Amino acid sequence: MPSVEPDPKKTLEKARADLGALLERVRSSPDIDTYLSAIRTANVNRTIHFDNLWTIFPPGELVYATPFMKESQIFIVKECSILPIDMSESGRTNKDTRKVWDLHCWSYDWDGKHFTRVPVMFRFEEFAGAKVIDTLKCHPLRFKFPEGDPNSERETLEKRLIERGRLFRSFCARTTGEQMIYYEGETISHGSGFQRLRNKPKQASSDDDFYMAFFGRRRRKEAPPKASERRQYQITGPVMVDFSSYLQHAPNMGAQAPMGDIMSSYKDDECNCGSCTSNIPLRENQRRHFDMYELDREFTSDEQYLLCPPRVLGYHLHTRTWLELNIRHFITKEIQNDDAFKRLQLDGRQKDLIKKLVQSHTSSTQKAPMMEDIVRGKGKGLVMLLHGPPGVGKTLTAESVASLTGKPLFAVSPSDIGLDATDVEHNLESLFELAANWRAVLLFDEADVFLESRSSHNSDLQRNATVSVLLRVLEYYQGILILTTNRIKQFDIAVLSRVNLGIKYEPLEHRDKLAIFKDFLMRVENRHDIERREKIIEWFEEDSDAKEWFKPLNGRQVRNVLFSAACLGSSGGDKLTLEHIKTMAKCTFKFQDSLLFEMEKWTKQNEAGRHDHY
Repeated sequence: MPSVEPDPKKTLEKARADLGALLERVRSSPDIDTYLSAIRTANVNRTIHFDNLWTIFPPGELVYATPFMKESQIFIVKECSILPIDMSESGRTNKDTRKVWDLHCWSYDWDGKHFTRVPVMFRFEEFAGAKVIDTLKCHPLRFKFPEGDPNSERETLEKRLIERGRLFRSFCARTTGEQMIYYEGETISHGSGFQRLRNKPKQASSDDDFYMAFFGRRRRKEAPPKASERRQYQITGPVMVDFSSYLQHAPNMGAQAPMGDIMSSYKDDECNCGSCTSNIPLRENQRRHFDMYELDREFTSDEQYLLCPPRVLGYHLHTRTWLELNIRHFITKEIQNDDAFKRLQLDGRQKDLIKKLVQSHTSSTQKAPMMEDIVRGKGKGLVMLLHGPPGVGKTLTAESVASLTGKPLFAVSPSDIGLDATDVEHNLESLFELAANWRAVLLFDEADVFLESRSSHNSDLQRNATVSVLLRVLEYYQGILILTTNRIKQFDIAVLSRVNLGIKYEPLEHRDKLAIFKDFLMRVENRHDIERREKIIEWFEEDSDAKEWFKPLNGRQVRNVLFSAACLGSSGGDKLTLEHIKTMAKCTFKFQDSLLFEMEKWTKQNEAGRHDHY
């Protein structure tokens, strides 16, 4: 029997009748009056009771909050849920347990590849009585800034947030070698170092694919960093703005980037079935069309800029911490200069050699190299080895080279790399890749373990493997690498063959320390008043006590004496005087002298014990 096509006119009439019946049922419901009354109260009195919170947060509503450093931010309502704060061991709620109401929203963020919505949550604990709506931690934008109100600042706010969103996008668009920017202000940190290097990159799970295919939605993501691991403090200096590296390397990181005090939503279960994805009103209500925007695709709505967060993610080079950075605190400042290089206390010929090699390497990366290795891609890096006692200027040389070239100084230590041969290769490759992406001067401080010659003894097999991995990675590194060491026993010839320039630092002479003393005295003078500056310099240069007290000290200790003396002066509200400097110099000398005495005594006792044993 042939199928009969439904009559469109009758179908439409039936749909209208069904809708009319539904609306009548709603109107006659005893609960509708309560709902409408709550809405009227909210609109007129601008107050709300806890049980009626849901009435002012319909899906798709724009809401206002300040979760990141009290900066204004807009979110889109997804849904809400109510649950008890505590559960008893049996799983049942205690009778006196208060309720919490969770508001699940969408924010808009950059994940290193795409601009996309990210799920966040605001939690409201149960409260008594009515609260003024715009005093809630998160509230509808229309209650804070009513549209059409001549006294409302909504238009001003939206313009400001849209401009901030454009700035946010411009930071995300910075390419390789352009990520370093000067920052001055408050930041939020969730950890330092490269702890995630200890964990191998996670492979996509087939379970995740099944979950998506079967349920039509994404699996819940890992939680973001805990609030207890969060620190807020002030920094000054160059930072690297890099979302991808933050998400890959920052410790205490979940799959979702942190955003101030905001919580990650446990309702990350947006349905992706065909009916939902093709539902145009639903797509527009939840802004599904805002997802998966790459950098080469322009935003189609000002609302996308409006939703962008007030922070970017990055790395502070000086403290080696991963940070949330406030967009407002970036400043324009020339980072490339040769001031530090000029102050460097090093033989003039060696300084000239370093400068020419660095400038030649920097220019060769922008054009064809003067000479190619037999194997393409090998031998394009510049490797310098700085060897000498502590406090003679090795690290300062690396800092000066970075400043001279305008490149970031990316410092790593053996603790970042590890000693387990199974981890070393992965960690080294990750760090070299990060340095290459940032076009950084890579500093391996205290690199002794990588420089000592390998042996055939079984106990040294792990260290041998570590050196071999470094050699293999070095072959193809195209940036500037500086290795420093102060207690190496025997150089590995294979490492030496890959070093372009080696510099031996001798202990500082008194004239070298005088130059360092003058330099730091000038820096102190920029912040503190100094009494009779010339007399202080004359004392350091000529006085026998000064020569004796500063003789065992290195350059770093000379600096410490001066800054400690400045603290002595400022604590009493006085100027920095010669007496302050004498006090700290004598104290440091005595401590150094007693420490050396104890070390010599311990060495003699240890040697005597070994002789008795034999």
